[in-house]
Amino acid sequence: MPDSPIDVAGAFVKAINQADLVAMRAAMTDDHTFTDALGRSFSGAEKMIAGWKHFFAAYPGYWIRVDTALADGARVALFGEAGGKWKVEDRVLPETWNVAAAWLAQIEAGKVKKWSVYCDTGWATPPAPTAPTVEP
Repeated sequence: MPDSPIDVAGAFVKAINQADLVAMRAAMTDDHTFTDALGRSFSGAEKMIAGWKHFFAAYPGYWIRVDTALADGARVALFGEAGGKWKVEDRVLPETWNVAAAWLAQIEAGKVKKWSVYCDTGWATPPAPTAPTVEP
């Protein structure tokens, strides 16, 4: 029995949480399209693997937690939270970020054809460095 669309989307999330680019690529259709939270779309699995590699480097420890998954045929809506850290000038900041998020996956032939994310994007900007306090 083939995996259900929810299982396919869940396996993709697992691969993302492990930053496993090989498993992510195996889970994508060749014409995979990613749409970010600003509504910009990028197509092509190989282009997206390069994009994810950059994303994982910029936001180390990125994770997705799914609280609810709903399927409507081959479409899967996921609701939960995402988070991670920031990397600035080759240094991982100690602070972490998290944001409520939703994802919509379109599954085709047991693979993720479309992956869209919906969340506030304020987290993308790292916190400003704090100046050391100087006592008079």
